[in-house]
Amino acid sequence: MISINGEVFVATVRQVDDQGRVALPSDWRSRQLKGNREVVMTERDGALIIRARQKVDLTKFFDSVEVDVDPLAFKDYKTLKQALLKQSRPV
Repeated sequence: MISINGEVFVATVRQVDDQGRVALPSDWRSRQLKGNREVVMTERDGALIIRARQKVDLTKFFDSVEVDVDPLAFKDYKTLKQALLKQSRPV
């Protein structure tokens, strides 16, 4: 374990094979991947950050947006789009 500015990190040394593959620690895979086999890798300041890919539940955003539009506009997509665009333009 490594402590940097009060944060504790677990450091693991791994070999990189000829094809650039690295084996992820099995305890990390079982804790983080939970049956998912996809990871997201980002590079920042020369460090490679590997995170388990999270599935996003878009249903939590349903009914979460409020707009001041005539309810009748929701019956027709084109009318709704025009009403929303009209609202978003500065007057």
